[in-house]
Amino acid sequence: MMKRNLVSIFLIGLVAGLFTVFSASDANGQGRYVGQYSKARVDQIIRSMEDAADEFRRDFRSELDRSNLSSSQKRTYRNQVDNFERSTDRLRSNFNSNNDWWRSRNQVQNVVAAAQPLNTTMNSIRFRRNIERQWNRLRNEVNTVADTYDLPGIAGGGWTGGGGGWGGGQTVTPPNWAQGTFYGTAPTGEQITLTINPNGSVTANIGGGMSYGRFTSGNYLNINGAVARVTRQGNGILTQRNDTGERIAYTRTGGGGWGGGNQATPPSWARGTFYGTGPGGERITLSIQNNGSITANIGGGISYGYWMNNNMINIDGAIASVARLRNGGISTRRNDTGEVINYRR
Repeated sequence: MMKRNLVSIFLIGLVAGLFTVFSASDANGQGRYVGQYSKARVDQIIRSMEDAADEFRRDFRSELDRSNLSSSQKRTYRNQVDNFERSTDRLRSNFNSNNDWWRSRNQVQNVVAAAQPLNTTMNSIRFRRNIERQWNRLRNEVNTVADTYDLPGIAGGGWTGGGGGWGGGQTVTPPNWAQGTFYGTAPTGEQITLTINPNGSVTANIGGGMSYGRFTSGNYLNINGAVARVTRQGNGILTQRNDTGERIAYTRTGGGGWGGGNQATPPSWARGTFYGTGPGGERITLSIQNNGSITANIGGGISYGYWMNNNMINIDGAIASVARLRNGGISTRRNDTGEVINYRR
């Protein structure tokens, strides 16, 4: 009898000990926002993403119907958007049935995985700007949900685990040249007012919508999971995203930046690679793509820009008119300085 009692006591103690271990493990495995976010708050975050996914699926499928893509391509892309939208529905449904919102973490991983091929499609195929802007907003929504669950998102967003680089570093005090309010225009045409505060907090008014972020070590901006390197450019700044390479020039006065023009298709005579010499003797290789994107190798340094309506180009915020030359080359004239450069093929 005494032996059986000792065995029972041992088993009870063992079970209690295991329960303690597993309870501690479960607690330690939960994320940064557990205990900070209520279920209602997380429900609001997920609901916002699901609503955006429903709207995007409808508009994206309509865009495919109007496109010149092949039948097989349309079928592939419809399957991508349908799979993604269904994953957001499953997350929402399972979340509503769980009192512990952290238990939906696996479903969030499924949403991110379903978003990856769709993001690749959006980056590789040119759609109308309203669809691209809609996807950019939805991508931010996905990354917000991923961050809530301590998960990496798409295109460098979500939670990176607290390391260095994009978004993982601590908020730091920006250098003096990076503090203040700056004005620019995104390549998609939205006007941006970017405010970088001395404490490292950042606000961005992008086409009338507010986004929030922070300035991190290494001179990086992290806004809604999108990370960009910040460099000094005159009295302004230049940002370049790590995931897409998108560059935006900002000035401290309104109306600066990219000049407010949307990217346009250049005429056939302006497409190709041209060679010229800058006023300081530097060699320039100017490449104008069929879609209007531009790269300029100026004395070994690479700058980026785009073609605008009315035969204008914008390279890192410097705007110039472009004229055709009889020898098959082009001539550029800067709007601000009047500087003229002739290029040959």
